[in-house]
Amino acid sequence: MKITGNLVNAYFICQRKFWLFVRQFTPDPENELLMLGRLISENSYNREKKEISFDGIKIDLIKKSDKGLLVCEVKKTSKGIEAAKMQLAFYLWKLKKHGINVEGEILIPKEKKRIAFNLDENTENLLQAAIENMEEIAQKTSPPPVIKSPFCRKCAFIEFCYA
Repeated sequence: MKITGNLVNAYFICQRKFWLFVRQFTPDPENELLMLGRLISENSYNREKKEISFDGIKIDLIKKSDKGLLVCEVKKTSKGIEAAKMQLAFYLWKLKKHGINVEGEILIPKEKKRIAFNLDENTENLLQAAIENMEEIAQKTSPPPVIKSPFCRKCAFIEFCYA
């Protein structure tokens, strides 16, 4: 299994969602939140370089800053901000492994927010422990139990948990 940014994000939102993604279950493409996310991604930051793929990761946006390049992750809301930070941490960690040390920023155009992010040692340790746990969960033949959270109500996988 190859860990991706989307898998990292899913893991920090819901480990059951992560397990479903690993097994290539796909959410309903007509889900309103997924369609809104695609629309925001397509129509925001048109002057910047978008979607750079590198070593199995897909970076939403690269911008120039006073300190050099800035790796950006675009989100539709700040609701899952901790998961978004870990997704961005994963990208920065992968780049760091290739000798590329850059800073990050989470962009939330709908809320007009920019959240600066740097990969520190604590976050890197948390990420590495999470990756080990992801590998364990991915090997299991049945999904983790349902854990109700505020994300469930609008989750595109809700039928897999509450049908």
